[in-house]
Amino acid sequence: MNPGRLRRAFGGAARAGLALFLAASAASGAERPDVRRLPGATFESGVRLVGRTWRFDEYEVRFPSPAGGRFRSNDLVWGTLYLPRRPRPDAVLLLPVMAAPNLWIERRFAYLLVMEGFAVLQLDMPFQFRRAPPGARTGEVFLARRPETLARNFSQAVLDARRAVTWLRGSGLVEPERIALLGASLGALVGSVTLSVDDRLAAGALLLGGADFPSLIANGEMTSRFVRQTGLDVRGLGPALKGLDPLEYREANRGKRVLLVNVRNDLVIPLENALKLRDAFPGCRQLLLPLGHYTAMLHLLWMPSYVAWQMRGLLTKQGAGPTLLGTGGDAGR
Repeated sequence: MNPGRLRRAFGGAARAGLALFLAASAASGAERPDVRRLPGATFESGVRLVGRTWRFDEYEVRFPSPAGGRFRSNDLVWGTLYLPRRPRPDAVLLLPVMAAPNLWIERRFAYLLVMEGFAVLQLDMPFQFRRAPPGARTGEVFLARRPETLARNFSQAVLDARRAVTWLRGSGLVEPERIALLGASLGALVGSVTLSVDDRLAAGALLLGGADFPSLIANGEMTSRFVRQTGLDVRGLGPALKGLDPLEYREANRGKRVLLVNVRNDLVIPLENALKLRDAFPGCRQLLLPLGHYTAMLHLLWMPSYVAWQMRGLLTKQGAGPTLLGTGGDAGR
């Protein structure tokens, strides 16, 4: 498929996905929860076997969101656990592109990670897939104009991810001290904050993410268009998003085992914001690859297996700093 077709095929999903970062649920008047405060460790959960292959079992997982709102469907977090047939494997929490119509991208990563021996818990983020209100398409309820509700939905996504880490650690199914996070696009934005505030995560890989969210929203190709169309007050973004940007946790993030993958010609996540994400994780490794945000789909030919291999190195402490992870972080400056 040529790059033009790739852009047309996935541009709509990507536009909707990053628009979710500007979004809000109807619970706009509620106080924003603090993502730095670990959600309660006692909660009900459900697990149901839904499929088996010769290499792994597939389970449906559900538990209550620690930051629910008006829509009951969004108050229950759903996930899919891919569990290889080996005792207590290392685990990866997978945060997806938020408004894509399906999970085929995430499944490519999940299957390669399972082949590498990882358990993978893919999470539905707020108002996505099984969490969408009846009659609503995945993600569309997020769309709104208030920075405060943007921040509340983003906080819910982070807190749901933190509770997923708690669930994995207490499940008895995986090695509790060897859990990593993988996020793509909007999942990388949510994941960058989750990695910043949750020291229980041993490593992470963030694909097509960025930092300094107010400037990203103001200058990114799709988000700036959304701002113009909806009249979102960009002046309120800084105060509303306080505590929700990995740059604020720079010193706490120093030395964390994180791989960043970005593309040089990304107009959705400007290069300046991609480089700021590296600044937010001192000592991490950043790959700067050719192509743009949409045409980066071509990297799916090799990226899932590469990430699975690098994740193993990060968790076995063979990927410390810049010695293991390929192209240097200074590339593209």
